[in-house]
Parts: sequence; structure tokens; C-alpha cells
Amino acid sequence: MSDKATEIKTAKVKFDEFGAPYSDQFDDIYFDNKHGCLQSEQVFIENNGLPDRWHQFDGKSFVIAETGFGTGLNFLITAAKFTEFKANTKSDLQLNFITVEKFPLSKDDLCQALKLWPQFSDISNLLLRDYQLEQSQLNIRFANDITLTIYFADALQSYQTLADENGAMVDAFFLDGFAPRKNSDMWSETLFAEFARLAKPDATLGTFTVAGFVRRGLENTGFKVSKRQHRNSLTNDAEQTPVKAESLMANYVGKDKAKPINGFKVRSKTEASQHATIIGGGLASACVAYALVSKGIRVTLYCKDEHLAQGASSNAIGAIYPLLHVQRDNISDFYQQAFDAAMPFYKQLLDKGYQFSHGFDGLLEVAYKEPLIKRQQKFAEHQSWPQDLIRSVSPTQASELSNISLEYGGLFMERAGWVCPPELVNAISKAATDTGLLTIKYNRHLKHVKQAGSGRWHITTNKESKTVQNLIFCTGADSLNIDILNDLPLTAVRGQVSQMRSNDVIKPLKTVLCHKGYVTPEHNGSHCIGATFDKHSVEQTPNRHDDIFNLTTLNSCLGEFHRWQQADVVASKARLRCCTPDHLPMAGRMPIMERHIDAYDHLRYDKNWFFDTPAPLKSGLYVLTGLGARGLCSAPLLADIIAAEISNSDYPVDNDMLFNLSPNRFIVRNLIRGDV
Repeated sequence: MSDKATEIKTAKVKFDEFGAPYSDQFDDIYFDNKHGCLQSEQVFIENNGLPDRWHQFDGKSFVIAETGFGTGLNFLITAAKFTEFKANTKSDLQLNFITVEKFPLSKDDLCQALKLWPQFSDISNLLLRDYQLEQSQLNIRFANDITLTIYFADALQSYQTLADENGAMVDAFFLDGFAPRKNSDMWSETLFAEFARLAKPDATLGTFTVAGFVRRGLENTGFKVSKRQHRNSLTNDAEQTPVKAESLMANYVGKDKAKPINGFKVRSKTEASQHATIIGGGLASACVAYALVSKGIRVTLYCKDEHLAQGASSNAIGAIYPLLHVQRDNISDFYQQAFDAAMPFYKQLLDKGYQFSHGFDGLLEVAYKEPLIKRQQKFAEHQSWPQDLIRSVSPTQASELSNISLEYGGLFMERAGWVCPPELVNAISKAATDTGLLTIKYNRHLKHVKQAGSGRWHITTNKESKTVQNLIFCTGADSLNIDILNDLPLTAVRGQVSQMRSNDVIKPLKTVLCHKGYVTPEHNGSHCIGATFDKHSVEQTPNRHDDIFNLTTLNSCLGEFHRWQQADVVASKARLRCCTPDHLPMAGRMPIMERHIDAYDHLRYDKNWFFDTPAPLKSGLYVLTGLGARGLCSAPLLADIIAAEISNSDYPVDNDMLFNLSPNRFIVRNLIRGDV
């Protein structure tokens, strides 16, 4: 690498009226002049787990490798965090920040850009003092054991020159730079391979882009990648819309371990799809139809009833909220991501004029007994989740938020709420129908399904018989009565909801209240309470005993603040939830069970056996079911997974989550346990 200053080409920069720099060469901004600091903290500091990792780090030097030094904003934020860490601890840890910049800012331009961040002036003044473009490598030593190394060269070329005796030297990667569509030369799998070579076994990575080729490139070189949602965490004060919705975070686990043992990672080639047929008439069906027509695919939906939303989607009011545990796990991570997809989708429908009754004033999980109070305390202590997703509140705060007097505190989810499910289903279906790509056929009872040639499926209903290209079952508890789905471990659980006449005491309730059951805000003069959970009955006729049970449960948990009597029950509805053994829904192609046993037999003897053979799946046959009691939260994201599979587009979730939701996960796990 030459040290001649003449070979260093500086960036061509313009400054806007706010003083923010703009690259003429890449036609892109260096940072968002209003939210740049917050975005950098989320994408690079938080996604790499800093500064928590510094507190736990047992080495002498923590090494960060960055692409795209730019204005140095990521470094300044990191250095400020590290300085604060050193001030609050007795640690002798050193920070080694390595970065590259092929087209560095001139010193004058850098000085002007850094005026936007006066909070970092102590560090930026030292940076500017020593910032020179006379050699291709610049080393600056700061106080508090911070070293900055800048290579003024191509990122790949620079990192290819780095190595210690073992190659592994980097603890965290900041994959930054101008967007891939603007600077495609930098975003290459060859560079990702260099990262893998330099990565320590527990190295992490953060990047702002969620482009599919970046995710796949990182996975192919040994990084386990997941998508992180940032919805509503950064907002425009005027419009209250997300500034940065999502980013990628990753851990280096090694090339083999980065690919999950699921047979689902490698997608087999399928022909381009022009049409799909959906069986079902509820929320899942509507969401899949909308997701498919949004990708330009024509859809025919077969509903067995005269109207949509006559099954589990027929309740008068339903709550939308994620299932969250104190510590992050597969279930919680799924429901968080599903919730972060569902709420913006529903609000988008409203913005487009597709109306449905709703209330988005939050949900309160009431800590009405000692174990729940301890659980509330653990949530507050661990802080595994963003505060705007779930937070602990006192009895006074709970009363203010719910707008009624409560003697208990609890956990509040401010972005949660309720909708009228039948109205929502019809709104989604209307939005899909208005594209001209959705046709709904009512009173269609499925009689028979059999496989046809070329991956097609022949279906027979009470009114017609035809061969279809893609067949999707969104059939809820009816899935248990469909022969071709018999291999799936599904169960039906009966639930009865009671509608209670509103009164002056309970009518002001703003938020959904969850206890052992739940109570919803007023809608059309009534509130919903429930629901029963009966694994031993499939009877859908409501009964008085379950109404009494719902009211008694509410009274025993929260007291009789509502002043309801049995005579206040104005209606009841009993429906069947479709559930799975691991409490996660299913979304994906139907597995061929017997071929799994043959293809993956080695898992009986070695659960860590790595394979990349595509799973034996039935071509063109999909299922979305097992939504349990949280379909309002999960259906939109699950629908996007189905649509991505059919359209051969990027999945909205990572590979681990794909496996956790795929219908073939149970046969794979059974093989590992030796149960088959």
C-alpha cells in the first residue's frame, strides 16, 4: 500500500442548509442530520451489545472494525460511550477502533461536518488536531486508552492486510458506508469473508442495511444474522413516523453453524407464480391474500361460509399484543417481530381509508398477585425489551393509563390495542379486492384434494373442480379435518368469550386489561371478557356455565370494580383455536414426512450434523395455521412469509425463525430426540 499523499482522493462534498454533508460521488447523505446519532447508537452500539460487553470483557483490548469512516460519527459516539464506561469503572480495558475510508473528507470539510455534534467536541477537537491525509494510514491515540486507526484505501484491500497470528482479532464490526445501491463495490461477499477471517469466536456485527444479498452473504461466510425492528423508536416529531425501521445484527458462529439444521435454508428453485388459491375465510386468509396481491399475484379465495370471519375471527373485540417473556427467547422474539409488523400494517389500512373499529391506547397486564408482582419486577430489572414495547407501571400509573381506578400495577404495552376482528378481516379483503387481483368465492366446501402433475393440486368443492398452481390452507381448527394436513401435530382448543353490557363505571376503560383472562374497552355498548380454555371440547354452541366462569375469573383476579352481574351478559360466542405443541404458529410448505425420515436419519445419532439438502416439501402446497389466541398479532408477518416463498422474494425473517415456524420443524426435532 503506497504512502503517497497524491494517491488519496478526497470526497466531493456539499453541505445543505443545516450543515449536513452530502456526497456528490455517491449521491447519498453521510447521516440523517436530525437523527444520525440515535441511528448510529441503535444500529452499531446496541446491535453490538455495547457497552454491556465491555463490562463483561476479559481481554486487554476490545477491537472494533468499521467500513466507511465518513465524518467519524460512529467513532465519536463509540469513544464517548467508552470514555463514560472508563469513568464509571476501574477497568484497564483498551479500545482499538479500526476503520477505512477510500474517499476521506478534507480536513476543512470534516471540521465543518463535526460542528453538528458539539456534544463530542472534546474528542472531535483531538481528532481534527491530528487528522492528516499525508499517508495512507493514520494512527491517533486518545485519552482513556482509545486508539483510532484509519486506512485511506479500499475496504477489502485494507482488511486483507490485517491479521495476527491466528487471524481472529475483531470483537465487533460496524458494517457502514453508503447504501449498497449507491456503493455496490464495497458490499461484497469477499469483504464479508475477510470479516469472518478476522472475527473472534464471539464477534458481533451491526449494519443499517437489511438487503437480502447482504444477509445471505454474511450467513454464507459464518455469521448468524437476525433482523432487528426499530419501529416507533425514532420518530419524526411532526408526523410520528419511523425514521429507521429496521437493521441487521449478527454473531460470528462459524460457517457450518451459521446455517441452521432445518433443511429449510436452501430454497429449491420453483417456477414463477402467477396465481394462488387460498382455502379459508378468516384473518389468516385475508392477510395472505393481501400479501400475495401486493406482489402482483392473482388470488382466488374459497370461503365455506356466506360471509368472511365466521370462525375464530368472529369475536366482537380482539386484543393485539405480543407474548413476551422476561428473557428473550424464540417465542418472544417471534411475537415481537410479528407485533412490529402487524400494528403498522393495520394503521396503514386505516390511512388508506379501509375502516374498522379499533382502539390503540395500550394493554395492561395487571400484576394482581405476588408471582405476577415478582414477574413485573424481573421485567424491570432485566430490561430485555424496549420501554415503548413493555414497561413496568405503578398502581397510580396503571389507573391513569387505563382511565379507571385500579389497585394494582403491572406491565404496560403502550403500542398494543384492540380491533373488531370481523371488520378488520373485511377491510383487509376489500383492500386486496380493490387491486383487481383477488376473487372471493363463498359457500365453497372443500370435498377433496389430490396432487396433480407438475406440482399442481386438484381441488374439488361442492360447486366445482379445478387444478391450481399454489394451494394455501389457512383453515384454523378446520385443519384437523383435512386429510392432507393430518401429519401436522395440531390441536383444537375451545374458547368462549362473553360480551358484557357497559355501565358508567367500566365505560371509561381505555386500555385492554389482562389478568388470568382479559377485559376490553367498550365497543357498541359492550365489553368482551374471557376467554375459556377447554382442550376437551369442540362444541361451538355457547353455554351459560362458561359465561359464569369468565365473570367469576374476572372477579377473583381484579375484584368487582365493574359492577357486572350475570344478567349483564348480552351475548356469548364459542370458537376453536388451532394450537401447536411449541406454542408457535406454522407458515410454509407442507413437509413430506416419510422422506424426512430417510433424508435426515443421521440426526438420530448426531444432532449437530450439518446438512444443506433442501427439505422434502410438497411443491405448491402451503399451510398457515396454529395461530392460537394471538392471530391478530402474528397473521400479517406469517402471511408475508408465505408470500415471500411463493414469489421467490426475500423472507421477512431470518433462517432460525423460518425453521421455528416451518411445518417440518416437528419431524426434524423428533428425529433428533429419536422419537421416530
